Amino acid sequence: MTLYRAQLRDKVAGLLRLTTEAQDNVFTCADYPLTPDKLPAIFVTVPSEQAQSNGRGTPDYTRTVDLEVTAKVSGGNPEVVQGQLDRIAEQIEMSVMCSADIMSMVQQVSRIDTEQQMKADSADYLGALRLTFGMEYTQEYPISGVPLTQISGDLTGTIAAGFVANLSQE
Repeated sequence: MTLYRAQLRDKVAGLLRLTTEAQDNVFTCADYPLTPDKLPAIFVTVPSEQAQSNGRGTPDYTRTVDLEVTAKVSGGNPEVVQGQLDRIAEQIEMSVMCSADIMSMVQQVSRIDTEQQMKADSADYLGALRLTFGMEYTQEYPISGVPLTQISGDLTGTIAAGFVANLSQE
């Protein structure tokens, strides 16, 4: 059985392959170095997840996955790189938030955090963008054992005057 967070990550990565200019350069692994000619590239990961109990009884949790989408771009000058970062950020956010498939997998997207940075370590300017989506869903764990099918017992006590109860006895 595949973890739900992995299913969510893989679904988002597949969507971004179809809807962003990164196309086949969308990966579901940790970030790794790429040469500027391999950019733009997108990395989709789930670095953390939190679970909050919904109460006593059957194990039932509201989970929030931090789904991180990191995009890398390159260009000849800062304006080009900034334009690429803005464009790919919009492609990512609109793809995820407007996808009926993704939205049907979660109860809500509780937050979207965005960070950008740019540097010029070589002849090309490099830009990076990280969008973190807080995706919330409920997870229940099945309890093993024999299912409860009936309850039996004896009722003893006194009945108040005027009280009538018709209880079937099987």
